[in-house]
Amino acid sequence: MTRHQTQLLLVHGHESPRADIRTALAERHRFVECTLAELPGYAWTEPLELIIDAPLANEIDMEAIRTACRKLPKPQPGIACVIETLSRPLAVRAHAIGAEGVIPRPIAAGTVSRVVASLLDKARRRAWASQFGRQAAGLSAGTEVLEQLFEFAVSGSKLTQYELYDRGDIVIDTLAETGLGHWVEAVKAHHSQTFRHSLLVTGIAVGFGQHLTMRKEDLRRLALGGLLHDVGKAVIPVPLLEKPTGLTPDEAAIVREHTLHGRDILTRQGGFAPEMIDVVTHHHEMLDGSGYPNGLSGREIKDLVRIVTISDIFAALIEQRAYKLPLPNEAAYGILGAMDGKLDMSLVEAFKPIALETNLAA
Repeated sequence: MTRHQTQLLLVHGHESPRADIRTALAERHRFVECTLAELPGYAWTEPLELIIDAPLANEIDMEAIRTACRKLPKPQPGIACVIETLSRPLAVRAHAIGAEGVIPRPIAAGTVSRVVASLLDKARRRAWASQFGRQAAGLSAGTEVLEQLFEFAVSGSKLTQYELYDRGDIVIDTLAETGLGHWVEAVKAHHSQTFRHSLLVTGIAVGFGQHLTMRKEDLRRLALGGLLHDVGKAVIPVPLLEKPTGLTPDEAAIVREHTLHGRDILTRQGGFAPEMIDVVTHHHEMLDGSGYPNGLSGREIKDLVRIVTISDIFAALIEQRAYKLPLPNEAAYGILGAMDGKLDMSLVEAFKPIALETNLAA
């Protein structure tokens, strides 16, 4: 989910740049490149984590890398080293020069993905802790859940909703401590439009539940429902999800399939309660039967789904996208109020303080 933003600097230290690491990175990441000799004078215009592909055969090689890294910006970026083979001496040398991870040859896509994900996660935590303080814990927890869910959706790894409750509790506690307005402000910093939306929906749903003084168990269901609701987008092409212009009718039809993809993913893997599958499948249904994918109506749409639907629509209205400006809270709430017959108006009315008394523009 990070292909649209440059986050890595690939540093070449061999006589000729190696194509294997370049190709492996290009499969999932956008990156820039320089040589080890160019690194001290590199023009840092954005935070980047380093992948260093340079010899590590002896102390001379190590000192060359240390020298090149002396002028890195502060705080220092994370470093991973590509090593010629998986051996303890090479790994020890890599860690001795400050590497947080190693990528051995022959290059394996899974190893590259894990090492880069770890670098980016640590960088994100450092940035959030510095920028947002108390919100950082909730943001990290919510993002960890989303990353785990999307990996689960694509790879078929085992996962149950109960494994996610501890991170959901951190999100709930963060919102209770700092308030929904601060959560929304922090969520804006997330680089992924898809993750940003899911975190926003989660915060609004949980904030709404806290306003209604719901029990902790119900808040847990809301937190997990908000984080899960768009899991089907894991199998929708990223360029389509994060397209900088509006979708064509054919593209919109593809994106609408995320509800069925999500249902199939959770049903196939198991470990998720029917009410969670219900949220994932039906959060675009309308009470008058005009929604999708099944055209449910009235009592067929459960309360948990109704709350997530209101949160989802409101989040989409107040979010900024490349192709639209965010609506002010009042205008966004006015649209909800005009959806009589489609949304539960008793819930929309109860939602009013959340919509109008909290600075939510995202």
